[in-house]
Amino acid sequence: MKLIIKILKGDEYIIETTEDATVLDIKIELERQSLVPVEHQKLLLVGKTLSDEKSIASYGNIKDGTKLTLVVKKPDSLREAILRHFKKYLQEDQSQRLTSEFMKDFDSKIQQLSLDDLEKIASDILAKKGQRV
Repeated sequence: MKLIIKILKGDEYIIETTEDATVLDIKIELERQSLVPVEHQKLLLVGKTLSDEKSIASYGNIKDGTKLTLVVKKPDSLREAILRHFKKYLQEDQSQRLTSEFMKDFDSKIQQLSLDDLEKIASDILAKKGQRV
């Protein structure tokens, strides 16, 4: 079965799949084609979010040729991610204070890196993802 994935204000992709495939399987294939990371993808059918764990067959209205919409979610900033993590374990004021301290420390360490250091870090990350610089 073929599904057509339309990115809002963007390209269209055709995903070849089976009814047994999960929505997550579709997202993984879509990441391969579009380079949009799975964690930034939100697939919609008629405005409703599809659940990663469910199979295509569990959605009775998805047939061959169905068009799904992909919304690309903006990733959280580092500050937002750190704050959210601290909030799991600490009070709001403690979380805010620790996040500010963490970001100050992080910024000072980044300032100490040379362009060569940054290029090496970027190369290592890309190599782990199987890409070449």
